[in-house]
Amino acid sequence: MNIQSKPSQLIALKADAVPGIRIDVVGLAAHHQPEMERLLLHLDAHSRVSRFGHWMSDANLIEHANYAFKKATWIAGAFINTRLRGLVEMYDSGSGWAEASFVVEQDWRRRGIAWTLLQATEIKAADLNVSALRMIFARNNWPMRGLASKADGRYDIVLDEISVDVAIGKAR
Repeated sequence: MNIQSKPSQLIALKADAVPGIRIDVVGLAAHHQPEMERLLLHLDAHSRVSRFGHWMSDANLIEHANYAFKKATWIAGAFINTRLRGLVEMYDSGSGWAEASFVVEQDWRRRGIAWTLLQATEIKAADLNVSALRMIFARNNWPMRGLASKADGRYDIVLDEISVDVAIGKAR
């Protein structure tokens, strides 16, 4: 696997969880914003709360996409047959760690897309000399808890929020 620092360069990763389906992870650029908005706008109410920690209106989701393309250190999308099915946003803290946030279309969950995005993000984080990825999510977000466990992350539970740090460069 190789990740280039330029947006829109292909990172071909094959997810073991989906035999016969190729997941192409691509660094996203501003011209991908309509695809990101489409993905976010198709999230149901529960998924919006799980991803953002609170309800997000359609207008808020479009505003978030604008913000992400201006502020994120790196955004990557998981494409299946040229259609965006999942994405990750990485925000470098400047303190050796970066926050990583994931979203996958409801019909494509539990097929290895988030895991594939996490693998690509770990590679990109290592290229940026980031020592850990931090995933922050609600304690009842079981898919994210599963992803964090699979990544062998270090859990920190405070009230209703879980923070998980995944060490970069650690063999699993």
